[in-house]
Amino acid sequence: MSFDFLNPMMLLGLLGISLPVLVHLLSRKKYDVVQWGAMQFLELGRRTRRRIRLEGWLLLAMRMLLIALIALALSRPWVSGGFLSKFISTQSRDVVFVIDGSYSMGWEGEAETPHAAAIQWVHRFLEELNPGDTITLIDARDQPRLITESPTSQFDVVREKLNQLPPPAGSSNLANSISKAIQTLSKTSNLEREVIVLTDDQAFCWTPEDSILWAQVNDLLQQSAVPVDLWATNVAGEKNEGLLTNRKVEQLSVSREVCVKNLPVRISTTIRYDGPEENLICPVYFEVDGQQLPEKTQSVKIENHGETAVEFQHRFEDEGTHIVSIVVDPDPLPGDDRSDAALHVTSALPVLLVDGTPSFDPTRSEVFFANLALMAPANRTPWIQTTVIEKSQLNADILKNQAVVVLANVDTLSETQAGALIDFVNHQGGGVLIALGDQINADDYQRLLFHDKALIPVELKSRESNPGAEFGNLTQIRSDSLQSPWLNRFRGEYANGLTSARFSDWWDTSAITQSDQPEEEQQGEKSDPKTPVELATLSNNSPFMLMMNHERGRVLLLTSSLDADWNNLPAKPDYVPFLHEAVFELSSGRVYRNLQTDEPIVVPVPAKTTVEQIEFLDPNGKAITGMIEADPAANAATFQSQNTSLPGIYSLSPKPGVQTDLKADRFVVNFDRSESDLTPLSEAQQKTLTDESHLTFFKTLDELKQAMFSDVSETEFWRVLLLIFLLLMVGEMFLTRRLVQGGHSTLPEQNET
Repeated sequence: MSFDFLNPMMLLGLLGISLPVLVHLLSRKKYDVVQWGAMQFLELGRRTRRRIRLEGWLLLAMRMLLIALIALALSRPWVSGGFLSKFISTQSRDVVFVIDGSYSMGWEGEAETPHAAAIQWVHRFLEELNPGDTITLIDARDQPRLITESPTSQFDVVREKLNQLPPPAGSSNLANSISKAIQTLSKTSNLEREVIVLTDDQAFCWTPEDSILWAQVNDLLQQSAVPVDLWATNVAGEKNEGLLTNRKVEQLSVSREVCVKNLPVRISTTIRYDGPEENLICPVYFEVDGQQLPEKTQSVKIENHGETAVEFQHRFEDEGTHIVSIVVDPDPLPGDDRSDAALHVTSALPVLLVDGTPSFDPTRSEVFFANLALMAPANRTPWIQTTVIEKSQLNADILKNQAVVVLANVDTLSETQAGALIDFVNHQGGGVLIALGDQINADDYQRLLFHDKALIPVELKSRESNPGAEFGNLTQIRSDSLQSPWLNRFRGEYANGLTSARFSDWWDTSAITQSDQPEEEQQGEKSDPKTPVELATLSNNSPFMLMMNHERGRVLLLTSSLDADWNNLPAKPDYVPFLHEAVFELSSGRVYRNLQTDEPIVVPVPAKTTVEQIEFLDPNGKAITGMIEADPAANAATFQSQNTSLPGIYSLSPKPGVQTDLKADRFVVNFDRSESDLTPLSEAQQKTLTDESHLTFFKTLDELKQAMFSDVSETEFWRVLLLIFLLLMVGEMFLTRRLVQGGHSTLPEQNET
């Protein structure tokens, strides 16, 4: 038997029981006693005085008890077990339904999907609840979504919300959703509190091996002032795991997210098969903007529980954002039968080349080879449009219309120029490529550009050389260090490739991590700073390329030069495609069109665009909210939306009939495809959740009703306290009236001789 209070702060009212005592003490009056012989015949007897004094103390005690009863009733005491359990039939309850929204709930092998069965299950259960009960709906995804903003007793609203639930997609985390449910119940007022989880009993979404998540659930249960009951059921029925058939398309990888017209783009992924057959001949289809291209269809052979890689190549003729998709034939689990990616096609990318060693002889310029590689004079429709300037010409105005800026052996920059470059990356989403050389002022770069609040946090240690090149001790790029997708094509170790280039000089460089920063800077850091990623390494293990991803823009650092002063890279055939790939990779940071669930969508829009002019739709075609942040100083604006909990294709466009310069755009929100593993929760895992996290698994609605409505003994008894209060009030009134009508006055005790 346990005892507790729902509103323990109200117990402070018990301090009020001192008020009657204080009133009694303050109201006492002292009189001068004058002895008068005849008064002795009017004095009360000893027995009468004792009775009057006793009644006075009794009245004082009753008044103190009345205040105590009010304070206790307001604190809402409850008891578990004991004879008071017979009153539970009238006890209201707060119920949270957690509905698994992952794509495994869309299994179509039965008459209805598990997701549809879960919705119907809640509809039936609502009929068992009383009008005083409250309901909360949680859509369990990667992050739990509250479908009802707060617990409600309006069951009609709950039924309407149920019917409007989005279809299952993506993955789910049931432990997080249960934690959210317990936190929601901490703000409710009823004594009976229930969390009911409706899922397909798939082990993956339960994450039973994640002890940290379930420890958080247990902590919340222990912190709850009122016990919370956790219930779970399988709404999908039993499946024969060995007979389940599923084909899964993994997330797409595109060679570049930003490209130009007629530039080939590679789209690749892997296809997995699980089923009863030993192997499967699987047709794989390629789509662009929802239109299947029959000539690109491939047939692949996949072994059972195996996977195979597929790749498509395509050239786009139209500018704008396009959706590419790789699709397989439908199966009972449609959530992973296709995978999408968004890429943006433009006419030509504007690139600004800042020459660190300008010369009247163009061939001696620091950017001569780079400019020639990026925009060949014979190409009438170049993929990249370059502009060459000197360091003194670099300013904020010239950066406005650029996608990428290349600093080629620029000795130093002014503080104003450095600030403009940092703003170009952080706010405009631009890309910066920094190629070092013999002109570099290391101290100025370290102070202005190479720290955690600037472009890239690295330390320039020293300039290094290879004295042994004449004796065959060559310094080259390690092929196995080129792991980034856009560098994969350069991994081959052939004679004229990128990895065959020889380096005579470079800067010894290392990334600065948070632990390398002074303690006062670490303490002032509000969020975890990002660390540069090493994309390529020289054969002596010195870094050659480091990439830094900012919130929008990107920075790429080359520790050697772009010209032929420190290496023979410009003489290699891979020099031209390498620079193109680097520029396209840097430019893709301006707008991230391929995101994960719950990552924000951020895209530039015309300066005077308003939210009322925009139509932003989720994957189900429903309008969702966003906001526009204007920057009058830069004559620009940005549209942002945090509502990306549902995976799929999002679209941004002007509303019909609205005149605006806004162009239509699309985005793809991806998800974890591990949900295709339909392995059920084992008995051992279920027992662990039952023993350690107090989950109770049930099979039918009747089984749950019997457990919930007849096996509960927590009872509030504030009504009993109020009844006692009323009875005492009657007694207090009777005793006060008796004392007043008696006309007695309490006399001081006299010493008797």
